[in-house]
Amino acid sequence: MVKIFDNWLDTDLSQFLESYFLYNFPHFYGHKSNDDDESCFYNSELNPHDSLNHFLFYKLKKTLKLKLHLERMYINVQHSGMDGSFHKDDGDLTCLYMVTKTRDEEDGSFVIEGSDKTRFVQNRLICFDANKTHKGLAPKKGVRITLAFKCRKS
Repeated sequence: MVKIFDNWLDTDLSQFLESYFLYNFPHFYGHKSNDDDESCFYNSELNPHDSLNHFLFYKLKKTLKLKLHLERMYINVQHSGMDGSFHKDDGDLTCLYMVTKTRDEEDGSFVIEGSDKTRFVQNRLICFDANKTHKGLAPKKGVRITLAFKCRKS
């Protein structure tokens, strides 16, 4: 089951994260959804012990009302032409926070195989079973940044 939470964070925090990840946080080219993919995009691991990241995970657990263990936390950065490919994640639960704005309804959609596309909307949190095959589509213009939480249920 997919859970979607719009306006997940306070507006100031949402705007701060967009600016921070766009302009002040390093990210590195060469990440792939699968090892055999030709398409690459940018990625950067986050320190879960950093105060801000620790707060975001706290907020995630509070929102879902679940006991969770954080396996990994990172951002994906995609520009035009940097589509992800279908893959499954490690862990039990994946939550993606949509950091940046989009230009139109089809821009940067999220897709779970066999399901409808989910629009990419800034300040939206989407949570789903990590074993579901999924991918993120690149934006037509601009940049698509997601903050990923890979979790195990406690």
